[in-house]
Amino acid sequence: MSDRIVLHIGAMKTGTTFLQTTLERNSAVLAGAGVDFTGNRFAYQTRAVSSALKGPKERGRRYARWRRLVQAAREAEQDTSVVSMEFLSFADDRQITHLLQPLKGMRVEVVMTVRDQFLVAPAQWQTYCRNNGIADWGTYLRQIEPRIGGLPRRNDAYRTFHRAQDVDSTLRRWAAFRRVKEVHVVTVPGREAPQDELWTRFFDAVGVAPPTVDFGVAAPNTSLGYGSCDLLRRLNRHLDGIPGGRYRKGMRQLAREVLAERRDIESRPALDLRGAEYARQLNQQLRDSIDRSGFVLHGALDDLPVPESLDGYDRKPVPVPTEEAVAAAEAAWHYLSERAGTGGRPPRSLDKLVRDDARLLRKVHGWS
Repeated sequence: MSDRIVLHIGAMKTGTTFLQTTLERNSAVLAGAGVDFTGNRFAYQTRAVSSALKGPKERGRRYARWRRLVQAAREAEQDTSVVSMEFLSFADDRQITHLLQPLKGMRVEVVMTVRDQFLVAPAQWQTYCRNNGIADWGTYLRQIEPRIGGLPRRNDAYRTFHRAQDVDSTLRRWAAFRRVKEVHVVTVPGREAPQDELWTRFFDAVGVAPPTVDFGVAAPNTSLGYGSCDLLRRLNRHLDGIPGGRYRKGMRQLAREVLAERRDIESRPALDLRGAEYARQLNQQLRDSIDRSGFVLHGALDDLPVPESLDGYDRKPVPVPTEEAVAAAEAAWHYLSERAGTGGRPPRSLDKLVRDDARLLRKVHGWS
C-alpha cells in the first residue's frame, strides 16, 4: 500500500510533456523502482483533474474520478505514487481543499517545475495562438504586462499567461495547507544541459533514484515557427463560434501535419527590450520567492537568469516577415483544399489566403 503521493502541479511550458510521456511509457520500469505512476496513463490523470476543476456543479460527481485516482494510488504496491498534471496549478483554495480530502493519511508532497521566463513568453504566446488568441506577438508582449501599479489587465492574454506562470502565488496557495508536508521547486535546465538532467532533478524531488528509462519514447512537443504561429492567430479571427473541443482537434491536426514541418525554415518571435526587462523581473521574482519560502530547490537559481545588461534587444518587437506568413498560409491552403477536394489556385494576398484557409477549415471539419 502506497503511503506517499507526489503531486507534480506544473507549471505549463516547463517540460511537463517530456516528463509525463516518459513517466507513462516507462511505467513498468518505474514500478520496479518503487514508483507508481498512478493509473499508468496520463489521460486517466488528466480526466480526474479536469473533472475536479471543471466538472459538474454537484460536488460528489465533480470529484468522483479524482477519488478513484487517489484510491488507485493507495492500493499501489509501490511506496510512492506520482500524479503529474499541470492543471493542478489552476486550483483555488476551495478546490485544493477537496483535492486533498481523500488523501488523508498519506504523506503529500508537491513538486513544481519552473523555467526561465525569457523562454516562457514565446512558448505561452504559441499556446495562446493555438487556443483562439488573436493578438500578434508585439501586442501580446504588452498585454501580458500589468498596468501601472501592478494592476492586472482585463484581456485573455494577461489572464492565461499569469494563470499559468504566477508560480509564487501557486506555490504559496498549496503550501498553506497543513496536509502538504513539503513543497519542491525544480528548475528546468538550459538547452545545453544533457537530456536526462530534468529527469534527474525531478526524481531528486520525488525522493527516488532516477530510473534508467528510454527517453526515445517521450512524445515530442514540437513548437512552431513565427510565421505558423502568426497564421493561427490570424485564422482565429475567422473561427469564432466553434465548440472548444472541435476547434482544438482541427487546429492541432493542422499544426501537426502541416505547420510543424515548417519550423526549421521559419524564424522565431524574439523579445524586445521592454519584454526582456519584464522577463528579467519575473525571473527575479521567482528567485526571491524560492529564497524566502523554504521550498526545497532542485537545480540552480542560475537557470532563472537576471542579466545586468540587456544590450542587443530591439527597441520594438520584430513583426513576422510577410513572406513567411504568406508561405505558411499557402501551405495550409494546399493541404486543406486537397482534404476538401476543391482544387483551384490559392488567393494571392495574405488576408484573402487566411480567409480562404478559415473557410476550408470549416468545410473539412464540418464546422458551421
